[in-house]
Amino acid sequence: MTDLVVVGLAYFEVFVPPHARPAPGEEVFVDGMTLALGGALNTASVAAALGLRVTLCLPMGHGIADQAVDLLAQRLGITLAPLPARDNPAISLVFSDARDRAFVSTAELAVLADVRELPASAWVHVPGLEEAARLAAPLARARQRGARISVSASWSPQQLAQLARRRDRAWDLLVLNEKEAQAACGQAEGAPARLAGAAHSVLVTLGDQGVAGVLDAVPLRLPAVPTQVLDSTGAGDAFCAGLIAALVRGNTPEAALQAGSLAAARILTQTGGLVTDPALMAGLTQENPCKP
Repeated sequence: MTDLVVVGLAYFEVFVPPHARPAPGEEVFVDGMTLALGGALNTASVAAALGLRVTLCLPMGHGIADQAVDLLAQRLGITLAPLPARDNPAISLVFSDARDRAFVSTAELAVLADVRELPASAWVHVPGLEEAARLAAPLARARQRGARISVSASWSPQQLAQLARRRDRAWDLLVLNEKEAQAACGQAEGAPARLAGAAHSVLVTLGDQGVAGVLDAVPLRLPAVPTQVLDSTGAGDAFCAGLIAALVRGNTPEAALQAGSLAAARILTQTGGLVTDPALMAGLTQENPCKP
């Protein structure tokens, strides 16, 4: 059995530089453009760098982006469980700076509805409410077999609007950022209590104000780790990976929250949320003073 199964799409990301669009027929050269892989691969890469056994279940075709995902997964020791899809099934244009990010994306989400069973694991993480909606049945079966289910909200106004009405507690952990919590509840303050019908544990990341919520029935609030922020893309994915890695190892809720915050702080120092070199997470567990 693996430690963590991540189910979602791996995006090919183009970070768009802050430059005016040229007139028709003209071309403008900029100093550089960053290309990356992201989405579900962010959480998987951070978790693998932290030493977890990770399986990534994702739509894949035979395009250039798909080949890049395959090669990187081999390098990082991530096991792939591909779902047949069109070539390059997920692409994002990323508009990002140190304060926030926005995306224009295409994604073949419908493929996720074809998933019947997920690999046996201690945890299953789904990076998005839209993805979780399509995976409701296999997630429920995985939970019946003993897996803990984690969902990060991502930006989906329709799904966010329904969260406060849920009473099924279908998930063990729900993580939202401040804007997502506001969309779900009207304000981030009090969101963990109002969303307790969706998940047993609810955490809200608050940027430079840290993180707050309830984890395994323990109310928690932790200040942000001091960090020189380059880009915020993927910080939430890293937070989830660090948190789950600590819980897999039996850490306390307080220690797990600290581990998630430390992982996110490392990602904030680079462009994009992907770990291509596990050294980026080196020493993280040693930095956690709460770890047994």
